[in-house]
Amino acid sequence: MKALWLMLCCFSAPLWACLHASHGIHGMVLLQVDDQLIASHLPFPTGKHAHQIVLQVSGELPDQVLQALTAKNLVTLEPQPFALKDLQQGKLKTFNAQVYLGHFERGGKDLGTVTVLVQQKLLDKAVGAGAESKGLYRIALSQGELLVRAISGEGAVDEILYQAKGKDAEQLYFESADFAPQAK
Repeated sequence: MKALWLMLCCFSAPLWACLHASHGIHGMVLLQVDDQLIASHLPFPTGKHAHQIVLQVSGELPDQVLQALTAKNLVTLEPQPFALKDLQQGKLKTFNAQVYLGHFERGGKDLGTVTVLVQQKLLDKAVGAGAESKGLYRIALSQGELLVRAISGEGAVDEILYQAKGKDAEQLYFESADFAPQAK
């Protein structure tokens, strides 16, 4: 019996470590555009987080969050750990997240827990993938389009703009700190 227990421990520990390693906290910025909620994964230049993923989402949000989104304040999500591949493959339809006014890793104010429902994946590109034109991915929405700057790797920026039909583009999100070249 002890030998069986020892074998189970020896084989299950590496398997558990492998499964656990694929899970992580995949922070997101939350935006409101054309009365739609958009969540954009906050990628890193390399590793398992090196994917630009933009989602149309829904969920019951506290009034304070809705007011912040309407005022175009920075709102971020800190989801419970999940495997990014599950999100990419459409297996993850819902997740719980802490929602923050400001950046969740930089002193943002915790506004509570929300359940996020994934309605549609709008973009899924690896960091460094070639963009469609002028370094932008274009995502059509009902009254305009999202313009998502293609992240080319270290030294790049994460930027999302919105261009309503017949109007100039307006910046919704801009981040450069996570993509600054690391000192060697």
